[in-house]
Amino acid sequence: MHATYVTQENAVMTRRPWWRNRFSLAIVALAASVAALYLYRIGTDPPGLYADEASIGYNAWTIAHFGTDQYGNHFPLFFVDFGDYKGPVATYLVAPLTWLFANGAAVVRLPSVLAGIAIALLAGRIAMVRTGSRFVAVVSIAFAALQPWIFLQSHTMLEGNILMVLCVMCACWCITEANVAGASARWWTGAGVALAVSVYAYSIGRLLAVLVAGVVVVSFARSGRDKILRFLFPIAVAYVVLAIWSFENPGALLARLQSVGLLADHPSLLTAATRLLGNYGSYFSPSFLVGHGDGNPRQTTGFGGVLLDATIPLMAIGAIRLVSRWREPYARFVLLGALVAPIPAALTLVAPHALRGAGLIPFLLLLMVEGISWVWALLPTRRLIALGLVAITLASAAPYFVDFFTTYPTRAENAFETGEGAALVLAYSDAQPGNHRLLLSATLNQPALQLMYAVGAPPPQSEFVRRARIVVVTTVAELDAANAGDVIVIGPHDAPPPGARLLFVVDGGRIVDAPATVSSADLLCVYQE
Repeated sequence: MHATYVTQENAVMTRRPWWRNRFSLAIVALAASVAALYLYRIGTDPPGLYADEASIGYNAWTIAHFGTDQYGNHFPLFFVDFGDYKGPVATYLVAPLTWLFANGAAVVRLPSVLAGIAIALLAGRIAMVRTGSRFVAVVSIAFAALQPWIFLQSHTMLEGNILMVLCVMCACWCITEANVAGASARWWTGAGVALAVSVYAYSIGRLLAVLVAGVVVVSFARSGRDKILRFLFPIAVAYVVLAIWSFENPGALLARLQSVGLLADHPSLLTAATRLLGNYGSYFSPSFLVGHGDGNPRQTTGFGGVLLDATIPLMAIGAIRLVSRWREPYARFVLLGALVAPIPAALTLVAPHALRGAGLIPFLLLLMVEGISWVWALLPTRRLIALGLVAITLASAAPYFVDFFTTYPTRAENAFETGEGAALVLAYSDAQPGNHRLLLSATLNQPALQLMYAVGAPPPQSEFVRRARIVVVTTVAELDAANAGDVIVIGPHDAPPPGARLLFVVDGGRIVDAPATVSSADLLCVYQE
């Protein structure tokens, strides 16, 4: 049986058309407010441009202007980048933007920001389909948009994980629409297409899509073979293409997993099983959800957890409500989806990890929608109380956003390698006049790529490195062998060659000329032999 919750508001709306108009205006105003909040300072908060973002930005620029990636490969399906073979969705979305805007953090992050806004709007649409209540829809949009997990990740472009979240959220929306009596079977095709795209959005999506597809089949097995086949066909096509590419590029897709996977250090079976359970449980732990996140300032701000704490009771209520409706396919889909979503992330060494665990976000939002609808149904004659509860919840989000736009950027400066691109350009300029070499320490994070993006160097990378006389040094002996006039860029913990003259350092995202001392907090130091 298909189930859609209908509140008393529906009957009121049919008698009072102004009610519908008022909430329509509210949704438009809220959508505009969410867009303004998300677009505000996207190029500077978080500060800097992390290497993964620079890689996506540079490859997008080369694809748009030269038809190749940084290594000269023409329109690749996966991007080699740093040997991690990033999914193509993020890069190909950024590529056309480079025809319109100058390179930089804002243009790289714009697709992520738009994805975050879309996720919030989809939460509202799902709420509308499930409840028929515009009030629940408006509240769902607001509460989804204010989730720290969504907000921060939509302000970065770290391998396109938020794009994967959007794909899974689109699949959930299509399934929600398909669950309405009399709905077109095309919604099942849409759900399958959305999950198929998620396979290419982020590495975790390659396993997550299979798990979510399995949940859909188990939950809606009685909905009809035709609908399930419609759903599975695009997913099967995505994996066939993936298999063909993997066959032609043996070992490429598993290269990253071998270094970050659960079995990377070859543990015993018992150790691996214990680690897996601990990793899985960490994604539901209070310290991660409401405490301090995962401890990485690129992925969580450290001010509170990944969820708006006032909405967690709503998610719990939603889970209880769906457990009581376990016989309904939609209830099974949401609950099982929430249970399997952290599995791909749990199969890696580091947990909790906000990026890899982001597949849980759509299902938590679905639970939240159910919780909001239950609370609203309990207060049909106490709307002032309901509005007060909403106001309190919104106010609870204020400290996070105040921190995000005030003190968090300072905390995140080194994590996002703020100032590295500008410093590398200056060092490059210092080395060019005398045709001196530019020595880049391997302790820095992909400095050659950062420099190429900053100066707009044409691909391939090997040609630019040759022409610019760039040498990536890995040993002290290579540094000590620097010639007179060579410019050396090293980390604060690297020892400069004897007699080298300190030109400047990057401290707090700013270039400081020839300081008296080098601090361990400095991002990098530039010397000349």
